This record gives sequence, C-alpha cells and structure tokens, in this order.
Amino acid sequence: MAEALPLHPGGGSLPDAPTAAGPGPELRARRERIVRRLGRARFSERCRTLSIEAARATLQLTGQLPDSAASEAEIRAGREGNLAAAPAFRAPLAALRRLEQAAGSSEADGRDPTAPLLGEIHAIATGEAGPSSFRASQIEPQFSGAGLSPPQTIPLRLGELLTWISGQSGRDLETAPRAALFFARFLDISPFVNANFRVAHLMLSFFALADEQPPIWFDAGDAPGIRDEVSRAFRFDTGPLTARIERALERSLSEVAKGG
Repeated sequence: MAEALPLHPGGGSLPDAPTAAGPGPELRARRERIVRRLGRARFSERCRTLSIEAARATLQLTGQLPDSAASEAEIRAGREGNLAAAPAFRAPLAALRRLEQAAGSSEADGRDPTAPLLGEIHAIATGEAGPSSFRASQIEPQFSGAGLSPPQTIPLRLGELLTWISGQSGRDLETAPRAALFFARFLDISPFVNANFRVAHLMLSFFALADEQPPIWFDAGDAPGIRDEVSRAFRFDTGPLTARIERALERSLSEVAKGG
C-alpha cells in the first residue's frame, strides 16, 4: 500500500557524501536568541505545541485527512488538544512523542536514528502491535527514480544508511542536509510494505529535535515540490530538498518566537 502522495516508478541512487550547505549556523544562532528571550522552559513548551502541526501535516500529506468540513473540525479539535474529537491525531502525536524521547535521551547517542526506532515509529504511526518488520515482498515505487531495495537487501542498505548518518561525516552535517539525506535515501530503500513516506516525514522532526530545534513538517501544498526534489536527490542533487527543510526550520522557529 502506498501513501496518498502520488509518485512514479524508476531507479537510481544517492551520493554517499553530500556536503553541508545552507544557513545552518544562522538557524542555530536564531534558536539561541529565541531561547535567551523566552527562557529554556518556555522554548521547550512552545516546541511541544508545534507537534500538533507536524501531526496535522503528516495526516494531510498521506491522505488521512482529506479536504472536508469534518477534517477541518478535526484539525481544530486537535489544535485545541481535544483528541477525543480528533482521533486521527493520536497515532502521529504518539510517534512524535516517542521521537522526542529518543532525540533527548542517551539511546542512539541522542542524535542518531536506529533500525529498532524506525520499526517502532512505523508501528505507532500505523497502529500495528509491536515493532514493524521490514517488508518481505517487492512494492511499487512511490517516487520517480527510486531504486527500491529487494527484500533481501533491505537490512544491508538501511544499515549502511544508518551507519553513515551516525558516523562522523553524517554528524558533521547541519540539521537540514542531514535530514534531507536520510529522507531521500530512506524513501529510496522503502523498507516497509506501507507508510514509508509517513515514517520519513515524521523522522524530519527527529533530526530537528536531536539538534534542539522545534518539530518540522511539510504541508500538503508542498507535495508537487517534494516529488520533484526527492527525485532530484536520487540523482545526486540534495540541494533543493535541503533548502525546503531549512525553510521548514525557519517557519517553526518563527512560530516558537511568537510565544514571547
């Protein structure tokens, strides 16, 4: 089963060593200015309130909240914290809480995704019992240029990605290029039978939270651009996807700053 984001088949790969680019230092400096103005506790509180927007965007991008009056009512309820009237929000919010916990703990050295964490997030996001297993069959690609792994190569390819992203080269990257590399390469592998885009989108917030930034998200209106930028990343051009993630970080920081 594919997510709602419509994509096309193909094959390709990603570069092994993208270079850091973009306003990473400026974003970190801006975060520190906001923390000094709001105080650490208030900054953290404001960051948590943005989880509802990351959950909302995940639901909309993956077709779980199609445009309708009922969806708008559920979004309002979610933003108000009324999850009894917004049941669709429960799974992505639970996944984001788990990612916040992982990003702020000593597990995986706090900044690094792991295969067990990915399986756990997939299970939470899809309502499965227990950590999800990797797919045992081939699926249709969602993105043009994706070289989806045959089932027998998923552990190797995903392991290589996680080893690289957790190594010195990966850790030397700023938040946006590191998240962009993971996002595209994860979708290139697509280790689960469904909800790969859902997991990839939720994981954007993991990389932000691991670097003490607010949760981030793409919006439904971004879908055409995301399709193009992910496909370009498969062809060794991660710059546009990195720039989109940087804009998401800037937007989240602006939202946090409004709390002052």
